[in-house]
Amino acid sequence: MDTRLDKKQTIERWGIRFTGIVQGVGFRPLVSMWAHQLGISGFVYNDSSGVYVEAQSDIDTLQLFVDTIQEEQPRLCRITHVSITKIDPSVNDDDKEFVIAQSPVDGTVNTFISADTSPCDDCLAEMKESGRRYDYPFINCTNCGPRYSIIKSMPYDRERTTMSDFTMCEACHEEYVDVNGRRYHAEPNACEQCGPSYQLLDKNGNLCIVDDCFETAIEMISNGAIIALKGIGGYHLVCDATNDKAVQTLRERKHRKDKPFAIMAGSIDIVEDFAVVSDGDLDALSAMARPIVLLEKNDNFHASISELVAPNNHLIGVMLPYAPIHHVLVPHDAKWVMTSGNASGDSVIYDDEKAFLELQTIADYFLTHNRQIYAPVDDSIVSVVDDTPILIRRSRGYIPEPIHCESITDLPILAMGSDLKNTFASNKKQEVLLGPHIGDLASESTHNTFEWTIERYERLFDVKPKAIVMDKHPSFFSSNYGRQLSKTLNLPAIEVQHHHSHIAAVMAEYDLKYPVLGICFDGTGYGDDDTIWGGEFMLCYGAEYMRVAHIHVAPLPGGEKAVKEPWRQALWYLRNYYGEELPNIYKKWLTTLPKGWQILDKALQSDMSMMMTSSAGRLFDVIGCLLGLGNEHSFDAQIAIALESACANEEGRLLDFNYDGQVLDLVPAVQQIMDGYSQGESVSSLAASF
Repeated sequence: MDTRLDKKQTIERWGIRFTGIVQGVGFRPLVSMWAHQLGISGFVYNDSSGVYVEAQSDIDTLQLFVDTIQEEQPRLCRITHVSITKIDPSVNDDDKEFVIAQSPVDGTVNTFISADTSPCDDCLAEMKESGRRYDYPFINCTNCGPRYSIIKSMPYDRERTTMSDFTMCEACHEEYVDVNGRRYHAEPNACEQCGPSYQLLDKNGNLCIVDDCFETAIEMISNGAIIALKGIGGYHLVCDATNDKAVQTLRERKHRKDKPFAIMAGSIDIVEDFAVVSDGDLDALSAMARPIVLLEKNDNFHASISELVAPNNHLIGVMLPYAPIHHVLVPHDAKWVMTSGNASGDSVIYDDEKAFLELQTIADYFLTHNRQIYAPVDDSIVSVVDDTPILIRRSRGYIPEPIHCESITDLPILAMGSDLKNTFASNKKQEVLLGPHIGDLASESTHNTFEWTIERYERLFDVKPKAIVMDKHPSFFSSNYGRQLSKTLNLPAIEVQHHHSHIAAVMAEYDLKYPVLGICFDGTGYGDDDTIWGGEFMLCYGAEYMRVAHIHVAPLPGGEKAVKEPWRQALWYLRNYYGEELPNIYKKWLTTLPKGWQILDKALQSDMSMMMTSSAGRLFDVIGCLLGLGNEHSFDAQIAIALESACANEEGRLLDFNYDGQVLDLVPAVQQIMDGYSQGESVSSLAASF
């Protein structure tokens, strides 16, 4: 950006305002370093709007100063705007130095903060050097470390983080004030002498007296134990991914029958032992955010990893060590299950008391630390398509950094999100602040996390919405909370159709100009006609849309029960097609159904009233079910994933369908699948055809 001013005065003093992600990223130390190198006097401080600098020197030097700062931004920094105001030069003899001044705490917040990030190369190297940070699991500097999870309020200073509980030792303080060091004003700065520390406890909270808690934990995991590990944003449950018994025990204790576990591998070499890694996958795995990346299993997977980690799935979620504790604890050749310490669909547990209360029946031991996690944050998930990373879950390593969307309104809005895999959002002009992944809003715990996190965002970023937006579903917790909030704050409540919001989100993310024909294949969503939609073709004009076509409508026998038990809808398709011949044609499949299926079958032959749906997700479930890939879900999209995995390298064939200009009737395709399966055609071929 052009920040040049006319050069009329010999000596000037500029008030320079930097906004964006400029706090907690080493920006003030960078400003101070260049001011000292260029002989500039003045000061810099964090405030509620970002970073403010007053700099005094000749015009050329000041211009070089501003340009250099923008060119040499720190690793975590993102400057979105620079403004310069000329002010009267100081004539005070005492004002000849450049200092980092105390941050004021009043005013409207107009700045953003960095995400929690993986250790930089300098810190990783320091962890292997002898000294007070050798294998120190809380190492950080201005270029890396925790931010979002430890900040209580803005501006970003140690006293307003959970590191305020730890007073820097003399050596750390010397680094903190060393203008030439990478820990100059690094707010979480600490070492083993003055900072947080880990301890190993049994499941009853008793301290394990051992020489080295990390070596002991490694040995325990290698011997089949399950460890609850407190990290940056919450607890993980950890066990050896090569040990069938350990993985099965974790599944039984966590009541997680089939849902895949993520793996943390000690190195990229180890990942390549069991997964296919493209150049795009490697970039995603090694990115600063260190997300979980969905990878294809390779031919060696079954010899390398327990099949119980991700059964009936061609993909495996993998991440590399992303926190200093992982670089201390996880051996180079490790393949460890690293799954969120929570109930399925619930928010990640981050409170120590709750962790012992809820995880002591799962974990054998707890490796925990004494630094408070102020805000929970779960792992992010990425899928790489054509070497392009696609975020499936945007959380740790990404939030709360804003997304710039040029096409959205200046009006500050709070959008509540859906009840499944909830993420809310708010905006400050064209900067969209997405909340962290919260989980399914189906428990008191996730309700509390949802409400607390929204309130935290409002405080942290001074978000003052002028309207509340929610899904039009009449029973969603998120929607009803939004409706109540709009009444409390006397703000407009804007209800949005579920699939329209999906398409509008893509339009905003990619700055697409309307009109756009959006195709939304989803599992559920409340429709304008009071049925369940999910196979939608919509012509979108931003805030307006027209439903121009949809997948055929089919009943959901048992209503919501049919979502968990897709055999119910599959039975409807079979009975509707084969009639009285069903028991003879699909006899083997019928034997896999739960006891009492005949009661539903008899009801289907009557005029029973049923909920209707155009959902594509339900149709994928039906096809998987008809092909013998499962009758019930133990986790969301389980049968659809099994259907995708069953395709292998098959190309399939074109199936029949009808289209009358409004309804895409896929019933003929379903019937071809049923006929093919009953006549012995391979499951992989039929799956690929669909």
